[in-house]
Amino acid sequence: MKKWMVSLSAATLIMLAACGNDGEDNQEANDNGGNQETQENTAGTNEEAETNDSSENGNSDSNDEWETQVGETIENEGGVFTLHARAEPVDPVETGPVVVEIDQLNVQSGDLSGEMAEFMETDRLEMIQLDLSVANTSDEDIAFYADQAEIATSTGEQLQADFWLSDSIGGEMMGNTSSQGTLFFVLESTSAEEVEHIRIRWSAPQDDNYDSIGEDVDLTVEF
Repeated sequence: MKKWMVSLSAATLIMLAACGNDGEDNQEANDNGGNQETQENTAGTNEEAETNDSSENGNSDSNDEWETQVGETIENEGGVFTLHARAEPVDPVETGPVVVEIDQLNVQSGDLSGEMAEFMETDRLEMIQLDLSVANTSDEDIAFYADQAEIATSTGEQLQADFWLSDSIGGEMMGNTSSQGTLFFVLESTSAEEVEHIRIRWSAPQDDNYDSIGEDVDLTVEF
Protein backbone atom coordinates (compact mmCIF):
# COMPACT_ATOMS: atom_id res chain seq x y z
CA MET A 1 0.00 0.00 0.00
CA LYS A 2 2.81 2.41 0.87
CA LYS A 3 4.46 1.81 -2.50
CA TRP A 4 1.17 2.47 -4.27
CA MET A 5 0.61 5.74 -2.39
CA VAL A 6 4.15 6.86 -3.17
CA SER A 7 3.52 6.13 -6.85
CA LEU A 8 0.40 8.32 -6.79
CA SER A 9 2.38 11.13 -5.18
CA ALA A 10 5.20 10.76 -7.70
CA ALA A 11 2.82 10.84 -10.67
CA THR A 12 1.12 13.95 -9.27
CA LEU A 13 4.42 15.77 -8.92
CA ILE A 14 5.48 14.91 -12.46
CA MET A 15 2.12 15.95 -13.89
CA LEU A 16 2.09 19.27 -12.07
CA ALA A 17 5.55 20.04 -13.38
CA ALA A 18 4.03 20.15 -16.84
CA CYS A 19 0.61 21.61 -16.08
CA GLY A 20 1.53 24.19 -13.47
CA ASN A 21 -1.15 23.80 -10.76
CA ASP A 22 -0.24 25.46 -7.48
CA GLY A 23 0.30 23.76 -4.13
CA GLU A 24 -3.22 24.44 -2.84
CA ASP A 25 -4.82 22.69 -5.80
CA ASN A 26 -2.45 19.76 -5.38
CA GLN A 27 -3.27 19.37 -1.68
CA GLU A 28 -7.01 19.58 -2.33
CA ALA A 29 -6.77 16.90 -5.01
CA ASN A 30 -4.84 14.56 -2.68
CA ASP A 31 -7.36 15.09 0.12
CA ASN A 32 -10.21 14.09 -2.18
CA GLY A 33 -8.84 10.96 -3.73
CA GLY A 34 -5.43 11.42 -5.33
CA ASN A 35 -4.26 11.29 -8.88
CA GLN A 36 -7.60 11.02 -10.72
CA GLU A 37 -9.06 14.20 -9.20
CA THR A 38 -5.76 15.96 -9.75
CA GLN A 39 -6.31 15.36 -13.47
CA GLU A 40 -9.75 16.97 -13.23
CA ASN A 41 -8.45 19.97 -11.27
CA THR A 42 -5.67 20.43 -13.80
CA ALA A 43 -8.15 20.30 -16.68
CA GLY A 44 -10.29 22.88 -14.92
CA THR A 45 -7.32 25.19 -14.47
CA ASN A 46 -6.46 24.94 -18.15
CA GLU A 47 -10.06 25.57 -19.24
CA GLU A 48 -10.30 28.63 -16.99
CA ALA A 49 -7.04 29.97 -18.39
CA GLU A 50 -8.33 29.47 -21.93
CA THR A 51 -11.58 31.29 -21.14
CA ASN A 52 -9.79 34.24 -19.59
CA ASP A 53 -7.41 34.52 -22.52
CA SER A 54 -10.26 34.53 -25.02
CA SER A 55 -12.59 36.90 -23.20
CA GLU A 56 -10.15 39.41 -21.75
CA ASN A 57 -7.29 39.46 -24.20
CA GLY A 58 -8.82 38.12 -27.38
CA ASN A 59 -5.75 35.90 -27.71
CA SER A 60 -6.39 32.48 -29.21
CA ASP A 61 -2.77 31.33 -29.04
CA SER A 62 -2.87 27.83 -27.56
CA ASN A 63 0.42 28.43 -25.70
CA ASP A 64 -1.35 31.00 -23.49
CA GLU A 65 -3.70 28.31 -22.15
CA TRP A 66 -0.95 26.80 -20.01
CA GLU A 67 0.59 28.21 -16.86
CA THR A 68 3.87 26.45 -17.64
CA GLN A 69 5.36 27.31 -21.02
CA VAL A 70 7.74 25.24 -23.12
CA GLY A 71 11.30 25.74 -21.94
CA GLU A 72 10.33 26.63 -18.38
CA THR A 73 11.63 24.75 -15.35
CA ILE A 74 9.51 23.89 -12.29
CA GLU A 75 10.84 22.84 -8.89
CA ASN A 76 8.77 20.90 -6.35
CA GLU A 77 9.16 18.16 -3.73
CA GLY A 78 9.89 15.58 -6.42
CA GLY A 79 12.76 17.48 -8.01
CA VAL A 80 13.40 19.91 -10.84
CA PHE A 81 11.45 19.39 -14.08
CA THR A 82 11.86 20.99 -17.50
CA LEU A 83 9.14 21.08 -20.14
CA HIS A 84 10.84 20.63 -23.53
CA ALA A 85 7.88 20.51 -25.95
CA ARG A 86 4.11 20.35 -26.06
CA ALA A 87 2.06 19.21 -29.06
CA GLU A 88 -0.49 21.44 -30.69
CA PRO A 89 -4.14 20.49 -30.06
CA VAL A 90 -4.86 17.02 -31.47
CA ASP A 91 -8.17 16.27 -33.18
CA PRO A 92 -10.40 13.72 -31.41
CA VAL A 93 -10.08 10.15 -32.70
CA GLU A 94 -13.14 7.95 -33.31
CA THR A 95 -13.07 4.17 -33.62
CA GLY A 96 -16.42 2.39 -33.56
CA PRO A 97 -18.41 3.83 -30.64
CA VAL A 98 -15.24 5.08 -28.90
CA VAL A 99 -14.06 8.70 -28.92
CA VAL A 100 -10.52 9.42 -27.69
CA GLU A 101 -9.55 13.01 -26.88
CA ILE A 102 -5.92 13.95 -26.24
CA ASP A 103 -5.97 16.85 -23.78
CA GLN A 104 -2.21 17.25 -23.54
CA LEU A 105 0.89 15.59 -24.97
CA ASN A 106 4.32 16.77 -23.89
CA VAL A 107 7.94 15.74 -23.38
CA GLN A 108 9.77 16.62 -20.19
CA SER A 109 12.79 15.68 -18.10
CA GLY A 110 13.35 15.72 -14.37
CA ASP A 111 16.21 15.65 -11.91
CA LEU A 112 14.63 13.71 -9.05
CA SER A 113 15.18 14.11 -5.32
CA GLY A 114 13.94 12.71 -2.03
CA GLU A 115 11.29 9.98 -1.92
CA MET A 116 10.62 10.26 -5.62
CA ALA A 117 14.22 9.45 -6.53
CA GLU A 118 14.11 6.55 -4.08
CA PHE A 119 10.83 5.24 -5.48
CA MET A 120 11.92 5.47 -9.12
CA GLU A 121 15.39 4.13 -8.25
CA THR A 122 17.00 6.85 -10.34
CA ASP A 123 17.83 10.53 -10.04
CA ARG A 124 16.92 11.33 -13.66
CA LEU A 125 13.79 10.79 -15.77
CA GLU A 126 13.19 11.49 -19.46
CA MET A 127 9.51 11.02 -20.24
CA ILE A 128 6.43 11.66 -22.32
CA GLN A 129 3.14 12.68 -20.70
CA LEU A 130 -0.19 11.90 -22.36
CA ASP A 131 -3.40 13.29 -20.82
CA LEU A 132 -6.49 11.80 -22.43
CA SER A 133 -10.15 10.99 -22.04
CA VAL A 134 -12.08 8.15 -23.64
CA ALA A 135 -15.85 7.79 -24.04
CA ASN A 136 -18.10 4.90 -25.01
CA THR A 137 -20.86 6.65 -26.94
CA SER A 138 -23.00 3.54 -27.44
CA ASP A 139 -25.62 1.96 -25.18
CA GLU A 140 -23.74 -1.35 -25.22
CA ASP A 141 -20.93 -2.48 -22.92
CA ILE A 142 -17.55 -2.63 -24.66
CA ALA A 143 -13.86 -3.13 -23.94
CA PHE A 144 -11.31 -0.49 -24.87
CA TYR A 145 -8.03 -0.35 -22.97
CA ALA A 146 -6.82 3.20 -23.44
CA ASP A 147 -4.08 2.69 -20.84
CA GLN A 148 -2.53 -0.01 -23.03
CA ALA A 149 -1.43 2.52 -25.63
CA GLU A 150 1.89 1.78 -27.26
CA ILE A 151 4.11 4.51 -28.65
CA ALA A 152 7.15 4.80 -30.88
CA THR A 153 9.32 7.92 -30.71
CA SER A 154 11.26 9.71 -33.43
CA THR A 155 14.35 8.70 -31.46
CA GLY A 156 13.64 5.01 -32.10
CA GLU A 157 12.15 3.84 -28.80
CA GLN A 158 9.00 1.68 -28.56
CA LEU A 159 7.34 2.05 -25.16
CA GLN A 160 4.33 1.14 -23.08
CA ALA A 161 2.94 3.30 -20.28
CA ASP A 162 4.74 3.07 -16.95
CA PHE A 163 2.54 0.95 -14.67
CA TRP A 164 3.31 2.77 -11.42
CA LEU A 165 3.03 6.33 -12.69
CA SER A 166 0.07 5.99 -15.07
CA ASP A 167 -3.68 5.95 -14.44
CA SER A 168 -6.02 3.12 -15.34
CA ILE A 169 -8.08 4.45 -18.28
CA GLY A 170 -10.83 2.65 -20.16
CA GLY A 171 -11.01 -1.13 -19.89
CA GLU A 172 -14.42 -2.75 -19.48
CA MET A 173 -16.66 0.23 -20.23
CA MET A 174 -20.40 0.20 -19.67
CA GLY A 175 -22.67 1.97 -22.14
CA ASN A 176 -22.49 5.78 -22.28
CA THR A 177 -19.59 6.09 -19.84
CA SER A 178 -16.25 7.88 -19.98
CA SER A 179 -12.84 7.67 -18.36
CA GLN A 180 -9.88 10.03 -18.16
CA GLY A 181 -6.37 10.23 -16.76
CA THR A 182 -2.67 10.49 -17.55
CA LEU A 183 -0.15 8.06 -19.03
CA PHE A 184 3.61 8.41 -18.59
CA PHE A 185 6.10 6.80 -20.96
CA VAL A 186 9.64 6.72 -19.56
CA LEU A 187 12.37 6.95 -22.17
CA GLU A 188 15.05 4.34 -21.67
CA SER A 189 17.95 5.29 -23.93
CA THR A 190 17.26 8.72 -25.45
CA SER A 191 16.49 12.17 -24.10
CA ALA A 192 13.12 13.92 -24.10
CA GLU A 193 14.65 17.00 -25.68
CA GLU A 194 15.47 14.97 -28.81
CA VAL A 195 11.89 13.74 -29.44
CA GLU A 196 10.32 15.46 -32.46
CA HIS A 197 7.23 13.29 -32.93
CA ILE A 198 5.62 10.14 -31.59
CA ARG A 199 3.39 7.46 -33.07
CA ILE A 200 0.54 6.19 -30.85
CA ARG A 201 -1.35 2.91 -31.30
CA TRP A 202 -4.47 1.47 -29.66
CA SER A 203 -6.17 -1.83 -30.46
CA ALA A 204 -9.76 -1.59 -31.69
CA PRO A 205 -12.61 -1.71 -29.15
CA GLN A 206 -14.37 -5.05 -28.72
CA ASP A 207 -17.91 -6.14 -27.91
CA ASP A 208 -19.01 -8.81 -25.43
CA ASN A 209 -18.08 -11.53 -27.95
CA TYR A 210 -14.52 -10.14 -28.24
CA ASP A 211 -15.21 -9.08 -31.84
CA SER A 212 -13.70 -5.81 -33.04
CA ILE A 213 -16.28 -3.04 -33.42
CA GLY A 214 -13.95 -0.44 -34.88
CA GLU A 215 -10.50 0.00 -36.36
CA ASP A 216 -7.13 -0.01 -34.66
CA VAL A 217 -6.00 3.55 -33.88
CA ASP A 218 -2.64 4.57 -35.33
CA LEU A 219 -1.69 8.25 -35.35
CA THR A 220 1.47 10.33 -35.40
CA VAL A 221 1.73 13.58 -33.46
CA GLU A 222 4.40 16.22 -34.12
CA PHE A 223 5.91 18.45 -31.44
